[in-house]
Amino acid sequence: MEQEQMKLVKAVLAGVVVMVIFAVITVNILALIPLAGPVVGGIVAGYIAGKDFLNGAKAGIIAGFAGGVLVAFDVFARLGILRMSVPQIPGVEGVLFLVLAIFYFPILAFIGGAIGGMAQGGVKAPS
Repeated sequence: MEQEQMKLVKAVLAGVVVMVIFAVITVNILALIPLAGPVVGGIVAGYIAGKDFLNGAKAGIIAGFAGGVLVAFDVFARLGILRMSVPQIPGVEGVLFLVLAIFYFPILAFIGGAIGGMAQGGVKAPS
């Protein structure tokens, strides 16, 4: 049980790192909305978590929520790492990034995590 929890923590951390790196690249260099980051981060988290698609999806959704919170923190703290991803309308960025942190990143990372878990462990019935 302890090993499975450590594997899940490693998977989530790897997924968050990939999400943030992809978000920085797609937003600052390409001036796009961070769409690939949560999916690829979820795939990485799901693949590392392994076992089956449910375990991968669990790792993906946790990584997605953590990545969304980090991106929202960047915007609220005005660090400027992801400066281009928010419309420059006063008052809208707070609501937009709360929605992003709660729904957008976790849902896309959930899908990516399920894909990564299937790639690692296949589609098995949970036991």
